[in-house]
Order: sequence, then C-alpha cells, then structure tokens
Amino acid sequence: MPSPEVHGRPRVLLLTEALAGGVERHLRDLVGGLPADRYEVHVAAPPGPISGASDCLRPWRNAGRPVHEVPMRKRIAPVSDVRAFRALLALCRRERYAIVHTHSAKAGFLGRLAGRLTGAATVHTPHVPPFDRGVAPVSERLYLFLERRAARWTDHMVLLSRYQENLVLRRRLLPAQKLTVIPNGQDAEATGLPDRRAARRELGLAGDETIVLQMGRFCRQKGQEVLIEATALARRQGAALRVLMVGDGPTRPQLQARIRSAGLEGVVALEGWTAGPGLYYAASDLVAMPSWFEGGPYVLLEARAAARATAVSLCCGMEEFVRHGVDGFLLPPGNGEAWARLLLRAARERDDLDRIGRQAQARARQEPTVREAVERLTAVYDRLLGRRAAG
Repeated sequence: MPSPEVHGRPRVLLLTEALAGGVERHLRDLVGGLPADRYEVHVAAPPGPISGASDCLRPWRNAGRPVHEVPMRKRIAPVSDVRAFRALLALCRRERYAIVHTHSAKAGFLGRLAGRLTGAATVHTPHVPPFDRGVAPVSERLYLFLERRAARWTDHMVLLSRYQENLVLRRRLLPAQKLTVIPNGQDAEATGLPDRRAARRELGLAGDETIVLQMGRFCRQKGQEVLIEATALARRQGAALRVLMVGDGPTRPQLQARIRSAGLEGVVALEGWTAGPGLYYAASDLVAMPSWFEGGPYVLLEARAAARATAVSLCCGMEEFVRHGVDGFLLPPGNGEAWARLLLRAARERDDLDRIGRQAQARARQEPTVREAVERLTAVYDRLLGRRAAG
C-alpha cells in the first residue's frame, strides 16, 4: 500500500461537490497557497468545471498535480450517493490520506465518513451550513440530523465567521476546541484597475447614471429578483440607475421575464460571466448583494479591494463584515422597498458612496490576506498531524 507521506510530505485531500462560486474560489486559494514542500495536495470533485475544464484548476492538473473525479450530486440522491461514497472510499484507501478536508454539505458527509474509515484526520468547512439556508422545517431537521451524524467523524471544523461558530456551538455539533474561525482572505487593494470613467467607456456604458453591480450565480440564494423589484420602484421615483448583473445560472430565464414585465429592458442587463470582473467593479458606484443567505462572500471582499460601497442583506452574520453607514449598508433580505430606498439614496448621494467605499477599503487592509488565511489553516493541519503522530 502507498504511504500517506511522499518524501516526508503528508497527503491532503481537498474534496468538494460545489462547482462554482465562493467554494471554487476558496479551493483555488488553498490549491495555490498550501505549501508544496509541506503537503502533497490532491483535489477530488465531480466531473465538470472544477475537475477538468475550470480555468483555475486546469493549469494545476496540466502540471501533473493529482485531481480525482468523483461523481457527486448536490441534492440527496441515495443511489448516486452510495456510488459516490464507494468511489471516495476506494480513493482514500488507495491514496492513504493523512488529512481529508471536505467542503460543503454532500462532500462533507461522504468525505468525513470515508476519511474516518481509512484513518485520516478529518477537517470540514461547511461554507454555508445546510440547515442555515432558510429551508423548510422538515429539511432543516433532516440536515441537522445528518450533520450531527457527521460530527462524530469530524476532527476539526473550519468556519468562515463568528456567526457560524456560534451556530455550531448553539446546535451542539462540536465543542469549541474543535472549531477554528478563518475568514476568507483577500488582498486589501485591487491593482491595475482603470478609473470609473475609463472602465465605463471600455464596457460601452454611456451616460452618467448610477451603476449598481450585482455579481454572482443566477440562483435563488442570490436574491436578484429583489434587486429587480427595488430598481423598478426606485426608477418610478426618478432614480437614474443602471443595474449590471454579472453571472449566469438556472434562474436566468425567470430573471429575464421579470426584467421584461417590469419594463426594465435597457436598465437591468444580464451580462454573463466574465474573466475580468475588476472592470465591472471599477465602473460601478454600488455593489449590491441581496442574498437570502451567505457564508463568507468573495464579492464583498473584491468590492472592498476596489474601494466600492456594498449593500448586503442582513443575514447569516453579515454584520461581522459590514458596519451600516460606515463601510457599507445592511438591509433586510427580501424587502424590495428597503432596497429601493437605498437605490434612491445611491442615485442622489454618489459622493457619499465613494466615501463609504474608501472606508471599506481601509477596513480591508486590516483583514487577513489569502496568504495569512492559508497559514492559519496549515496551523490547524499541523496540530492534527502532531496529535496523530503523538498518539
């Protein structure tokens, strides 16, 4: 059987079923940041963007780094889940990982069990706990039951905020000594961005309207429909606004229909994904995040780095990341009228938005960088490996 160490380096498996968004970005930071002289890092994910075609991981795979395809579905699917677990168990037995670090719910359940059965130390990062997504009570109870089972196979949990830590403690999933809070890291300043006017010219945005940017996957979580409703209300009251929604996803047809029915064609644009989001941040006045739930949103970090004011739903502990009226705005999720009032203010007080954006960037300089976040994670890994060696 192969050794769990290669030239003295412990093998670490990063496992996820999530194929886009913040989890992919988080994984990219770990893949690029974990020191290669200390760990042999493997990645396992479903066939698709993150395991083969993704721009962020293709160079890593092409360089000969181990990337394993494991078929996993996000939704509970017993037959498929058993198949995925068998594949994971075979992978863990073959590679004899020292650490299995799982990300998101499905990978978290299957991967922690496979890791425990093969003698690996198990680390889990839920990103957004599945029972904290505004699901129906019966679903919440099911997710809690499954998470309590998986907690038995968990050596350590890495969380993105104090809110998440308190949630885990309140639900009595794990004791405090098995929890570490490591917020997502981000460089404090975006470099090489054009000024606002130049960015708008490059994007073909004429006029001097207030530009509101919404960046992210088109799905129920992100609350784009709330921003469309708020834009319609604000426009009726005379706000000179344009809204750019950059992304794609399953709710695109519904969003297009809402835009048409609200008479906002030419006002709200669905831009599609872009490899260069910095240009959109540079062109914007306000970055809106009307999400129903969030974990540690990278859009917020990117907006701060570009010195842009953000408006964020007050959910899932977002008050840890935004001080209302100081370095951003906090609004009730799903409240189109409250969001419309903010859009009116944004259209009338653009200088104030710039002030708040500068405050946000100043705060970002005090937050962990990607490198610092990865260093804190390696400390968790080293503690677990040290305990195993001592035991």
